[in-house]
Amino acid sequence: MFKARLVLIVIICSLSWLGAENLEWGLKYGIGTSSLQGADRDYQLRYDITQHGVTPGDLGYIVLRSNDRASGVSQAAGVYLSTMLFRKTDSIRLKSELIWQRFQYEQVFKDVTPAVSSPVLAARFSDALRGSVLSKVDYLTLPVLISFNQELAEEQKEKSYQGAFIYGGPSFSLLLKHDAKAEAGIQALDQRVRLFTQESATDGDPSSYYTYQRRNSGSDDFVKSKTDLVLGAGFALKDIFQFGIGKDEFIFDLRYTLSLNDLGDGDARNALRLNSFMFNVSCKL
Repeated sequence: MFKARLVLIVIICSLSWLGAENLEWGLKYGIGTSSLQGADRDYQLRYDITQHGVTPGDLGYIVLRSNDRASGVSQAAGVYLSTMLFRKTDSIRLKSELIWQRFQYEQVFKDVTPAVSSPVLAARFSDALRGSVLSKVDYLTLPVLISFNQELAEEQKEKSYQGAFIYGGPSFSLLLKHDAKAEAGIQALDQRVRLFTQESATDGDPSSYYTYQRRNSGSDDFVKSKTDLVLGAGFALKDIFQFGIGKDEFIFDLRYTLSLNDLGDGDARNALRLNSFMFNVSCKL
């Protein structure tokens, strides 16, 4: 359903822009920082251990939760289209983009001791751990923005400075890829739990052995779509690089992207959002 809405918006916007007399378009690239926010922004690692054999049942659980976070690099690249809606002293423009956007963040474990529910597990998993979970999330994003632009007199347009603007509006994104990678002690814990269950099947007592199931945290799996609020401001310059690319006019802006819906789609702890602050450069063609 979301994919259909996204395609419909693209078609409607494209048809509108194709008929516009004052159409501007170009390429853009942005770089900045991204961070995970929300009540469940920490990472919860949980293993449920089950005993099989003569006395089957739950042996207990191992739970580890991150106690710090770090921002990562955010990037965006794609095309933009802009058309005039209203012009008097200044102007109002409708602007949209079709961009690939990447968010990165890190959930950090600093000397965290696992919580265990049985003496058997405490004997093997009671030492403090250090490590992190590094995550990378890619989206196809379509912002639909209203821009309030400063208009210059004709004699002023001959200079390099071409005016400032502010803008805002919603942004709709479709999840392309989501990767999470455990590092250091957190990766080692997964290996230790696996080894613990394997040893129980080869310890000379085939009548009793263990298996485990890992529960996903909200940041292990994301919902397929998200909606953001985009706010930004910038200015345009021409004839500064002398590259001879397109109209030799470049647009610079700072943008804040605020996630409006919870993104987690795991077994628990789904109240988390992705925000970013980004510096963009656009080349008018």
